Amino acid sequence: MWDYRAILVILAGTMIHSGCDILNDIFDFEIDKICKPNGAIASGQMSMKKAWGYMALLFFAALLISLKLSFILFLCLLAGIIIGGVMYSHPMFRFKDIPGIAMLDMAVCFALESIGLWNVYSPLTSDGLMVAAYVFVLIFSLTFMKDFKDVAGDINSLPLKLGIRRAAIVCSLLAVLPLIALLYAATKYHYLFLAALIYVLLIAGCIQILLDDPVAKGNKLKDRMIMALTIPNFMVLLVKMLSIF
Repeated sequence: MWDYRAILVILAGTMIHSGCDILNDIFDFEIDKICKPNGAIASGQMSMKKAWGYMALLFFAALLISLKLSFILFLCLLAGIIIGGVMYSHPMFRFKDIPGIAMLDMAVCFALESIGLWNVYSPLTSDGLMVAAYVFVLIFSLTFMKDFKDVAGDINSLPLKLGIRRAAIVCSLLAVLPLIALLYAATKYHYLFLAALIYVLLIAGCIQILLDDPVAKGNKLKDRMIMALTIPNFMVLLVKMLSIF
Protein backbone atom coordinates (compact mmCIF):
# COMPACT_ATOMS: atom_id res chain seq x y z
CA MET A 1 0.00 0.00 0.00
CA TRP A 2 1.31 3.43 -0.98
CA ASP A 3 2.41 5.51 2.00
CA TYR A 4 0.89 9.02 1.98
CA ARG A 5 4.04 10.35 3.67
CA ALA A 6 6.06 9.73 0.52
CA ILE A 7 3.67 11.95 -1.45
CA LEU A 8 3.91 14.71 1.16
CA VAL A 9 7.72 14.55 1.24
CA ILE A 10 7.89 14.79 -2.56
CA LEU A 11 5.41 17.68 -2.51
CA ALA A 12 7.36 19.55 0.18
CA GLY A 13 10.66 19.00 -1.63
CA THR A 14 9.19 20.20 -4.92
CA MET A 15 7.88 23.34 -3.23
CA ILE A 16 11.30 24.09 -1.73
CA HIS A 17 13.04 23.68 -5.08
CA SER A 18 10.41 25.81 -6.84
CA GLY A 19 10.72 28.52 -4.20
CA CYS A 20 14.51 28.54 -4.54
CA ASP A 21 14.14 28.83 -8.34
CA ILE A 22 11.92 31.87 -7.88
CA LEU A 23 14.38 33.40 -5.42
CA ASN A 24 17.16 32.85 -7.94
CA ASP A 25 15.10 34.54 -10.68
CA ILE A 26 14.40 37.50 -8.38
CA PHE A 27 18.09 38.09 -7.72
CA ASP A 28 18.93 37.47 -11.40
CA PHE A 29 16.28 39.93 -12.61
CA GLU A 30 18.66 42.31 -14.40
CA ILE A 31 20.76 39.51 -15.88
CA ASP A 32 17.69 37.58 -17.04
CA LYS A 33 16.34 40.62 -18.89
CA ILE A 34 19.26 40.02 -21.25
CA CYS A 35 19.86 36.26 -20.99
CA LYS A 36 16.30 35.00 -20.38
CA PRO A 37 13.99 37.78 -21.59
CA ASN A 38 11.02 35.42 -21.83
CA GLY A 39 11.19 34.40 -18.17
CA ALA A 40 8.09 35.08 -16.09
CA ILE A 41 9.78 37.71 -13.88
CA ALA A 42 12.26 39.13 -16.39
CA SER A 43 9.53 39.65 -19.01
CA GLY A 44 7.20 41.35 -16.53
CA GLN A 45 4.53 38.63 -16.72
CA MET A 46 4.92 38.26 -12.96
CA SER A 47 5.58 41.33 -10.83
CA MET A 48 8.37 41.31 -8.28
CA LYS A 49 5.80 41.63 -5.49
CA LYS A 50 3.89 38.58 -6.70
CA ALA A 51 7.12 36.63 -7.09
CA TRP A 52 8.12 37.32 -3.48
CA GLY A 53 4.61 36.38 -2.32
CA TYR A 54 4.48 33.17 -4.34
CA MET A 55 7.95 32.18 -3.10
CA ALA A 56 6.99 32.85 0.53
CA LEU A 57 3.80 30.79 0.11
CA LEU A 58 5.73 27.84 -1.31
CA PHE A 59 8.30 27.93 1.49
CA PHE A 60 5.66 28.30 4.19
CA ALA A 61 3.54 25.42 2.85
CA ALA A 62 6.59 23.16 2.47
CA LEU A 63 7.86 23.87 5.97
CA LEU A 64 4.39 23.36 7.44
CA ILE A 65 4.07 19.97 5.73
CA SER A 66 7.56 18.94 6.82
CA LEU A 67 6.91 19.96 10.42
CA LYS A 68 3.87 17.64 10.49
CA LEU A 69 6.03 14.76 9.25
CA SER A 70 9.33 15.15 11.10
CA PHE A 71 11.15 17.91 12.94
CA ILE A 72 14.43 16.74 11.38
CA LEU A 73 12.88 17.03 7.90
CA PHE A 74 11.72 20.54 8.82
CA LEU A 75 15.25 21.53 9.88
CA CYS A 76 16.75 19.99 6.74
CA LEU A 77 14.37 21.84 4.43
CA LEU A 78 14.89 25.09 6.34
CA ALA A 79 18.65 24.65 5.94
CA GLY A 80 18.03 23.93 2.26
CA ILE A 81 16.28 27.28 1.85
CA ILE A 82 19.20 29.08 3.46
CA ILE A 83 21.96 27.16 1.66
CA GLY A 84 20.31 26.39 -1.67
CA GLY A 85 18.24 29.56 -1.92
CA VAL A 86 19.75 32.51 -0.10
CA MET A 87 23.45 31.59 -0.12
CA TYR A 88 23.25 30.22 -3.68
CA SER A 89 21.64 33.31 -5.21
CA HIS A 90 21.88 36.35 -2.90
CA PRO A 91 24.42 38.97 -4.07
CA MET A 92 26.06 38.88 -0.63
CA PHE A 93 27.08 35.23 -1.15
CA ARG A 94 26.36 34.28 -4.77
CA PHE A 95 27.73 30.74 -4.49
CA LYS A 96 26.30 29.98 -7.93
CA ASP A 97 29.08 32.06 -9.51
CA ILE A 98 31.92 30.12 -7.85
CA PRO A 99 32.88 26.91 -9.71
CA GLY A 100 32.98 23.97 -7.35
CA ILE A 101 31.23 25.84 -4.55
CA ALA A 102 28.00 25.94 -6.60
CA MET A 103 28.07 22.16 -7.01
CA LEU A 104 29.02 21.73 -3.35
CA ASP A 105 26.01 23.86 -2.41
CA MET A 106 23.63 21.72 -4.47
CA ALA A 107 25.12 18.49 -3.15
CA VAL A 108 24.68 19.60 0.46
CA CYS A 109 21.02 20.48 -0.19
CA PHE A 110 20.18 17.11 -1.72
CA ALA A 111 22.06 15.28 1.05
CA LEU A 112 20.04 17.20 3.65
CA GLU A 113 16.82 16.19 1.89
CA SER A 114 17.82 12.53 2.03
CA ILE A 115 18.51 12.84 5.78
CA GLY A 116 15.10 14.44 6.32
CA LEU A 117 13.35 11.80 4.22
CA TRP A 118 15.08 9.00 6.13
CA ASN A 119 13.97 10.44 9.45
CA VAL A 120 10.33 10.47 8.35
CA TYR A 121 10.39 6.67 8.34
CA SER A 122 12.96 5.80 10.99
CA PRO A 123 15.49 7.31 13.41
CA LEU A 124 18.66 8.53 11.74
CA THR A 125 21.31 5.79 11.74
CA SER A 126 24.68 5.15 10.16
CA ASP A 127 22.81 3.69 7.18
CA GLY A 128 20.90 6.95 6.76
CA LEU A 129 24.15 8.92 6.87
CA MET A 130 25.65 6.50 4.33
CA VAL A 131 22.78 7.26 1.96
CA ALA A 132 23.25 11.00 2.50
CA ALA A 133 26.99 10.67 1.80
CA TYR A 134 26.24 8.77 -1.42
CA VAL A 135 23.74 11.43 -2.53
CA PHE A 136 26.27 14.17 -1.75
CA VAL A 137 29.04 12.48 -3.75
CA LEU A 138 26.68 11.68 -6.63
CA ILE A 139 25.37 15.23 -7.02
CA PHE A 140 28.75 16.89 -6.48
CA SER A 141 30.55 14.59 -8.92
CA LEU A 142 28.12 14.67 -11.83
CA THR A 143 26.69 18.20 -11.89
CA PHE A 144 30.00 19.59 -13.16
CA MET A 145 29.10 18.05 -16.52
CA LYS A 146 26.30 20.53 -17.15
CA ASP A 147 28.88 23.34 -17.45
CA PHE A 148 30.02 22.14 -20.87
CA LYS A 149 26.62 22.98 -22.33
CA ASP A 150 26.90 26.60 -21.14
CA VAL A 151 30.58 27.15 -21.86
CA ALA A 152 29.93 29.84 -24.47
CA GLY A 153 27.92 32.08 -22.16
CA ASP A 154 29.18 31.38 -18.65
CA ILE A 155 32.56 32.88 -17.78
CA ASN A 156 32.48 31.09 -14.42
CA SER A 157 32.09 27.59 -15.87
CA LEU A 158 34.65 24.94 -15.00
CA PRO A 159 35.67 24.34 -18.66
CA LEU A 160 36.65 28.00 -19.06
CA LYS A 161 38.46 28.04 -15.73
CA LEU A 162 40.50 24.87 -16.35
CA GLY A 163 40.32 24.49 -20.11
CA ILE A 164 38.03 22.10 -21.98
CA ARG A 165 40.35 19.09 -22.03
CA ARG A 166 41.50 19.40 -18.42
CA ALA A 167 37.95 19.96 -17.18
CA ALA A 168 36.79 16.88 -19.10
CA ILE A 169 39.46 14.74 -17.41
CA VAL A 170 38.54 16.12 -13.97
CA CYS A 171 34.84 15.37 -14.58
CA SER A 172 35.68 11.85 -15.77
CA LEU A 173 37.64 11.16 -12.58
CA LEU A 174 34.91 12.66 -10.38
CA ALA A 175 32.33 10.43 -12.08
CA VAL A 176 34.06 7.38 -10.59
CA LEU A 177 33.53 8.54 -6.98
CA PRO A 178 29.81 7.59 -6.73
CA LEU A 179 30.69 4.11 -8.00
CA ILE A 180 33.13 3.66 -5.10
CA ALA A 181 30.40 4.69 -2.65
CA LEU A 182 27.90 2.33 -4.33
CA LEU A 183 30.25 -0.64 -4.25
CA TYR A 184 31.03 -0.03 -0.59
CA ALA A 185 27.31 0.08 0.26
CA ALA A 186 26.72 -3.02 -1.88
CA THR A 187 28.94 -5.09 0.42
CA LYS A 188 26.16 -4.73 2.99
CA TYR A 189 23.12 -4.43 0.69
CA HIS A 190 23.78 -6.81 -2.18
CA TYR A 191 20.93 -5.54 -4.36
CA LEU A 192 22.98 -2.35 -4.85
CA PHE A 193 25.33 -4.24 -7.16
CA LEU A 194 22.57 -3.93 -9.79
CA ALA A 195 22.53 -0.14 -9.32
CA ALA A 196 26.33 -0.10 -9.56
CA LEU A 197 26.23 -2.03 -12.84
CA ILE A 198 23.63 0.33 -14.31
CA TYR A 199 25.66 3.32 -13.14
CA VAL A 200 28.80 1.96 -14.85
CA LEU A 201 26.93 1.58 -18.15
CA LEU A 202 25.46 5.08 -17.97
CA ILE A 203 28.58 6.86 -16.79
CA ALA A 204 30.64 5.15 -19.50
CA GLY A 205 28.51 7.05 -22.03
CA CYS A 206 29.20 10.32 -20.20
CA ILE A 207 32.96 9.71 -20.12
CA GLN A 208 32.96 8.83 -23.81
CA ILE A 209 31.42 12.23 -24.61
CA LEU A 210 33.75 14.02 -22.18
CA LEU A 211 36.82 12.59 -23.90
CA ASP A 212 35.39 13.28 -27.36
CA ASP A 213 33.77 16.74 -27.74
CA PRO A 214 31.83 17.70 -24.57
CA VAL A 215 31.09 21.24 -25.77
CA ALA A 216 29.53 20.31 -29.11
CA LYS A 217 27.67 17.44 -27.44
CA GLY A 218 26.85 19.42 -24.29
CA ASN A 219 23.10 18.80 -24.38
CA LYS A 220 23.59 15.08 -24.92
CA LEU A 221 26.11 15.03 -22.07
CA LYS A 222 23.63 16.74 -19.75
CA ASP A 223 20.93 14.21 -20.67
CA ARG A 224 23.31 11.31 -19.98
CA MET A 225 24.31 12.93 -16.69
CA ILE A 226 20.66 13.20 -15.59
CA MET A 227 20.14 9.54 -16.48
CA ALA A 228 23.18 8.55 -14.39
CA LEU A 229 21.81 10.62 -11.51
CA THR A 230 18.35 9.08 -11.55
CA ILE A 231 18.05 5.66 -13.20
CA PRO A 232 20.23 3.65 -10.75
CA ASN A 233 18.33 5.15 -7.82
CA PHE A 234 14.92 4.42 -9.36
CA MET A 235 16.09 0.86 -10.01
CA VAL A 236 16.96 0.47 -6.31
CA LEU A 237 13.54 1.84 -5.36
CA LEU A 238 11.83 -0.58 -7.76
CA VAL A 239 13.75 -3.57 -6.37
CA LYS A 240 12.85 -2.59 -2.81
CA MET A 241 9.17 -2.16 -3.72
CA LEU A 242 9.05 -5.55 -5.45
CA SER A 243 10.70 -7.20 -2.45
CA ILE A 244 7.81 -6.04 -0.26
CA PHE A 245 5.20 -7.96 -2.26
